[in-house]
Amino acid sequence: MLLRIVIGFHFYKEGTAKLKSGTFSSAGFLSGAKGPMAPLFKQMLDDPDGKKKLCIVEEFDENGNIFYSVDTELTQLIWDVGFADEATDYYGFGSKEDQIELAKQREQLKKKIITAREAEDKTVDIRALEAARAKIEQDILKIREQPRRLQDILEEHQIQLEDWVAANEIELVSHFSTSERLDGFQRDGENKQLAAVYVDSLRDQVDSIRSDRYKKLSGWTSEVTGIWDSYENQVNGLAVNKQAEKAPLKIHRPFDQEYSFSKWVDAVIPWFDTIIGGLLIVGLFSRLASLAAASFLFSVVMTQPPWIPGTTPTYFYVIELVALLVIATTSAGRFGGLDYFVSLIGTKSPQLETERQA
Repeated sequence: MLLRIVIGFHFYKEGTAKLKSGTFSSAGFLSGAKGPMAPLFKQMLDDPDGKKKLCIVEEFDENGNIFYSVDTELTQLIWDVGFADEATDYYGFGSKEDQIELAKQREQLKKKIITAREAEDKTVDIRALEAARAKIEQDILKIREQPRRLQDILEEHQIQLEDWVAANEIELVSHFSTSERLDGFQRDGENKQLAAVYVDSLRDQVDSIRSDRYKKLSGWTSEVTGIWDSYENQVNGLAVNKQAEKAPLKIHRPFDQEYSFSKWVDAVIPWFDTIIGGLLIVGLFSRLASLAAASFLFSVVMTQPPWIPGTTPTYFYVIELVALLVIATTSAGRFGGLDYFVSLIGTKSPQLETERQA
């Protein structure tokens, strides 16, 4: 019973912490997965190695050997034909109808101002009316300039991306061209990849290289994401008047799908942890909750199998997994838990059964 409560409290605290932060992401576990199930876990991510975001293209030479290059064509197409055209239709950038409507409002305010001045009506705030008229005049000019400003923003960010690629292309190609060496150094013989992870000194070097590569990749992806964010924000910032009342338009990002499997996982896991923890604490459906929690921990362990050298330690997950299996095979929920009352529902009273037979 105590084991059930302690593990339930752990799950509950983990779940509520994830919900409170709102920044939980399974990308770290999934992208860093190792072992035979690693390809399956990485397929759950939209862009596990960052190639889509960094405009990396895989090509093959005449001998079938793979090589990498950087090509921004897809990104430029998404920005121009995709987002720019979509934003124009969504907001109505440069709309003649919006300009005519605002011009009518401007004239109405002008008449009110003239009437108030001629009548010397002190109850009318003429300054406020003049400010509103000036704001409308600015909005008309902005709507008129929206198509040109949209094109300027697009070209500005296209240049930013091209400049960034030009500054980092050599390093990018080198990074992905040497990705197969991440798990070990080049060696002769069939054990060339294992040699580096079974020797402590070499394993430390591999870990250091892996850490440096990850930091470099994180830096690149952060910089490119910044360019995408800036473009999206500036395009949405063009909206004025009634246009600005609409929800901001999101740009389509091949590397970050809104309804991807990984997003679903990120949304479900915090609630899963919280609910499973609560059930274990109160002892309700303890066996089912224990098996569900054990299955979840098993999936976590399989991202970093303990028997594979060089993986992140997951022994504490294994220990908790075994403890959950113990809870699932016992009646821990009936001792100091609500499962006791659930078990009574399907149990017939011996006295009532005897009276019925009599």
